[in-house]
Amino acid sequence: MDPTIIFAVALLLFVALIFSPLGLGGGVLYVPIFLYLLDWEVQEAVLGSLLLVLMVALGSSLSHNKSGHADYAVARVGQITATFFAVIGTILTGVLLESVGEIGVKVLASAILVFVIERTITKMRKEQSEVEAPPDFEPLKKKYQIGTAFAGTASGVLGIGGGAILVTLNRSLLKMDPHKAAGTSFQIETTVVPVALVSHIILNGAALDLYHTVGTLGTVLIPLLVFITAFLGAKFAIQYLPKKAVTVIFLVAVSLGLFRYLIDFASMV
Repeated sequence: MDPTIIFAVALLLFVALIFSPLGLGGGVLYVPIFLYLLDWEVQEAVLGSLLLVLMVALGSSLSHNKSGHADYAVARVGQITATFFAVIGTILTGVLLESVGEIGVKVLASAILVFVIERTITKMRKEQSEVEAPPDFEPLKKKYQIGTAFAGTASGVLGIGGGAILVTLNRSLLKMDPHKAAGTSFQIETTVVPVALVSHIILNGAALDLYHTVGTLGTVLIPLLVFITAFLGAKFAIQYLPKKAVTVIFLVAVSLGLFRYLIDFASMV
């Protein structure tokens, strides 16, 4: 087997491991791996990313649910809005690629990551100076729906689960602790990502190309390994990883995704 493919698979599993306790599916790094390391087309990269994000969300959600780290009432509200906008995001992908090409998708991804990094750092600073009690959800419901609509759109456009936005929303708006923010995020992603995945298969027609690229073994084995890795990673992190460490890892992981896009932009200058 090609050493590049072996290295790429190892990276995919590592991403699943480190992202599993964070509330992220790993799409912010899966897409760059597919685009830059394996030289896939954007549509294939988005579709492959969504498949693996779904496996991470399912595996991690299972661990978080068993540990009681999820707000199901909040998740149900987010699922309805984000799922609808995931379809809208899928449609926008085709529009972006036709109008401005791959660069449009990458600029949008970078803008989202910058927003997430800024909000996370702001939240960390506030936590150092004061402890905030969780607010009543009902008065914040409309703001939360707007945020989850943004997450759903990003899922459809970028091939991510929207977890970077959802976790930021859960922590900044609803003042959840890192584990609960992650568990609630994964609850929403397990509904949103399948819709985005099916929408891409129907509207963009890249499924057959992706199957030809990875083959039957890759289509079954890699997602299964990602699911197992995410389940075990989340289970270990919930039991042994301090909440502050989860936040720091989250920030580093998102920054890596942004860094890779910035390198791409720099090469175009």
